[in-house]
Amino acid sequence: MGIEKVTAEEEERERRKDFFVSLFGSLFLMMMISFSAYCLFSTLIDVTCKRASGFLPPSNVPIEDERYFYSFCKSSLKAAPGSDRADIPELGLIAIRLLRDNTTDTLGYIRQLIGKKGLDPSVKRLLENVCLVLYSAGVRKLTDDIIEEYKAKKFLKAFIHVSTVLTSSTTCEDSFREVGLVSPLTKQNNDTKWLSLISLRIMDFLQM
Repeated sequence: MGIEKVTAEEEERERRKDFFVSLFGSLFLMMMISFSAYCLFSTLIDVTCKRASGFLPPSNVPIEDERYFYSFCKSSLKAAPGSDRADIPELGLIAIRLLRDNTTDTLGYIRQLIGKKGLDPSVKRLLENVCLVLYSAGVRKLTDDIIEEYKAKKFLKAFIHVSTVLTSSTTCEDSFREVGLVSPLTKQNNDTKWLSLISLRIMDFLQM
């Protein structure tokens, strides 16, 4: 009787041991899978941005500051919802949506500045006659149509629309510099430029 009781207790201990070993093994496996997935997609963004910035063979779109572009590209894409599970075509779509959001926000900010009391008349004139016009056109270029063009792999049309937005941002910024004024839109124009270049570079890759 005593021996049977000891045996039963030992069997129960073994079952509990096997259960916890199995449990911890499953948890460890899940953690490793999650970590591997994170590394995979994090690496994909890193490689995509490094290639786009010119550290790897560049495309035909010139970039002024490769190191800053690489950092901006990584931080922008990694901060976007869904980027941790995205492949390269999906990263391109994310970049276009980020560009659209930034362009729309910038247009709103331009209108806000124009309505500001005490604004330098020369600055206001450039905002109204140059930046407002260009960004209004840019927002129209980045409607849902460009998303559908991209998804349908009509990259030429999407490329032209994004290139137009890129030109708009640099033209807006240069208009102040050319007359010796400080642009109130330097950050917004730069963000538009870099997001445009990310989108254009990824489209370049998809056509190779």
